[in-house]
Amino acid sequence: MMKLKAFRIKNFRSIVDTDWQNISPDNITCLIGQNESGKTSVLEGLKVFYSGIISEDVLRSDLSLPEISCRFTIPKGWLIKITDNPGTELKELLSGLTHLELTRSWIADLSSVIKVSGEISQYLDSLEDAWRIYLNDVTVKLEEEMISIQDLETTFSKLIEEESDIRSKLSPGKEKKFSFRLFWKKPADMENQKNSHFPGLKNQLNQLKKQKEEINDILLKKQPVKSAGEKWKKLQEKCTQIDDHMKELSLKLEERHQRMTLLMRPIEEDVDSEWKEVLYDYRKTKSEREIRIAQLDNHIAFSGYIIDGCTEEEAENKVNEVIQSYKSQFNNAYLGKKYFEYCPVFELFEDFGSLLPNRIDMEDIVSGNEKVEGYKAARNFLTLAQLDYSFFQQPSSRILKQKIENLNNTLTHNFHDFWQQSIGRNNKIHIQFELDHYNASYEGKAGKPYLEFWIKDEGERLYPKQRSRGVRWFLSFYMELMASANVIDKQMVLLVDEPGVSLHARAQEDVLKVFENIKDKIQIIYTTHSPHLVEINKLHRVLAVQRDNLDSMRSTSRILDPLQLASASPDTLTPLQNILGNPMGSEGFSSKRFNLIVNDTGSFYMLNAIILLMGFKGKVCVIPSTNVSSIPLLCNIMMGWGMDFAVLLFENDDEIHMAELLKNSVFKTDSNSREIIIKMPGAFLNSEDILSTLDFKNHLLESREGITVPNSVYIREKELPRNFILSRFLSNVKEEKIKVSDFDEETLENFKLITDLLRGLK
Repeated sequence: MMKLKAFRIKNFRSIVDTDWQNISPDNITCLIGQNESGKTSVLEGLKVFYSGIISEDVLRSDLSLPEISCRFTIPKGWLIKITDNPGTELKELLSGLTHLELTRSWIADLSSVIKVSGEISQYLDSLEDAWRIYLNDVTVKLEEEMISIQDLETTFSKLIEEESDIRSKLSPGKEKKFSFRLFWKKPADMENQKNSHFPGLKNQLNQLKKQKEEINDILLKKQPVKSAGEKWKKLQEKCTQIDDHMKELSLKLEERHQRMTLLMRPIEEDVDSEWKEVLYDYRKTKSEREIRIAQLDNHIAFSGYIIDGCTEEEAENKVNEVIQSYKSQFNNAYLGKKYFEYCPVFELFEDFGSLLPNRIDMEDIVSGNEKVEGYKAARNFLTLAQLDYSFFQQPSSRILKQKIENLNNTLTHNFHDFWQQSIGRNNKIHIQFELDHYNASYEGKAGKPYLEFWIKDEGERLYPKQRSRGVRWFLSFYMELMASANVIDKQMVLLVDEPGVSLHARAQEDVLKVFENIKDKIQIIYTTHSPHLVEINKLHRVLAVQRDNLDSMRSTSRILDPLQLASASPDTLTPLQNILGNPMGSEGFSSKRFNLIVNDTGSFYMLNAIILLMGFKGKVCVIPSTNVSSIPLLCNIMMGWGMDFAVLLFENDDEIHMAELLKNSVFKTDSNSREIIIKMPGAFLNSEDILSTLDFKNHLLESREGITVPNSVYIREKELPRNFILSRFLSNVKEEKIKVSDFDEETLENFKLITDLLRGLK
């Protein structure tokens, strides 16, 4: 159900941030670029998105931790089916989504968590933000209450001091009584004097007592709030201690990562007990931190209801209610883990990781012994043959051998659909397997069955290991991909780094045939330097990877999508540059057709699109020059080979000048009476001007733009990738996404002008 649509990689090897990059909608995406540009890092980044396993060697020098996101297309309403009781608001959101984003991020111990991102995350984050705002508001109230309680307690203490002072004045101590006696005062006289000197002390005492009672009543009522506040402070202090400890541990982990990065050794190879202790402490502390934060949040909410006058029991019940009202039962991590269960499998194809063995014991195949050499390839072989162990239980040896022979013929025939190479002129290889049993010379295995594999041609019958590197690689590649396409029960994203490096150019084109065959079941993302592994008519499949600073290996990698290819460096575009001058594949110059040379590849695309749209059946072969200046060279080649040809030129300064140059030099001695230099009639500066402005916007730009200049001028001024735009136009015409009925009258008249011109070529 989930199909990869786009990816974004952050902080992975040479990559800081790729930004979102769409992969080809037809399931085959090609990464081109120089060595060390970051192509392989893209594949490895996508692989660890699926596995979650990294080591220090993927970390950047600043030790920033990776974050990798993938966007998937999904059927509308599908998320509702796999999400239990999402709630009204979340259900409404999920029901309308046609894509899903998942993000895997790593933390200091190099463990990771996968979370849902995009619209779903924004919704859940908005709930979390509202929850945080609510908790902050309650925290402010709690702080105010604690300050108020502290002020009341301070005031109460002062009242006690004042009361004590007044009482001391009303009831003098022994020293005062003794001094009174020295002056011959009687007790009755002293009482009269005290009452006369301090008539207001009793009133003050009564007022103080009343104030104390009032404050004490308030403090008694606020005792639950005080208790809640004191617990809040303790929880805060504990969280702060944990945070401080986490920071210390994170620094130790960073130091460790820095040292391991320099040594280029993964964690698993180290047995340092101190390191293991730090790692254990970090993970334990992280888990405790999550628990403490949850406790703190719940207690703050609880305190809010205590402030409002609820009993502890009422407050506990209301905390659950408020959490449900502010927070979803789901969070990003929960849904991320849930939806990841349906994620396509990301598989990195490993060169020679599944080479066909010379022989393998049936016992190892039946038991699934993955450690034995060639197990994976043998399993792929049997998968393609659609065999299981029961097949070999045939009691009749003759019937079994006949079935095996039939299967060998079928497997070889299917393989020939993709492997076009021959040994010599017509000698093609054949794939064979046989069932045999060990003889008595194999102690411990005598009588046990095994499978034996052969790659045969008319001259030799050799074991797989005796064949060339290229044949072995392609057979391994073919079997693994075809077997995967036959057995997968969920979508797969196949990542292939530099396929067919050891193959001949023609065989590299066979690799593309395998990709084309499985693309409906498996999405392919591959890297290449080879022009034979890039289809020029499908530039929408190409992503160019290059460094920001081409002069520094310390610079970061960035990815250019098809619309940005024009800004890529020449070295990055080498695979394209090698074929842009000959986008006709194997067709080339034709001695059986009339060859029409045009100014560049873009015009090649445009004229071929017009030929298809108008159903032109004439024998004309359009030949693109790499640029206008290369036209004389092509003309000389054509004349040297004795081919029929002409040159089509447009009304721009370069081509007007080229027309004069051709007349005065290249064709000066030509005695042929026919016209070899054909000037495009009308004020067409280049081939894209054949379209009306409206059709140019609709079918080439695919957007609404205000255009007041010729189409070709607009492309030049806006620095648009002309070759890509015209290539996409031709591709859409071939796929019948654009038909002749889609064009206006002005464009159709220009199309007729072109076909009339082509008919005149003889």
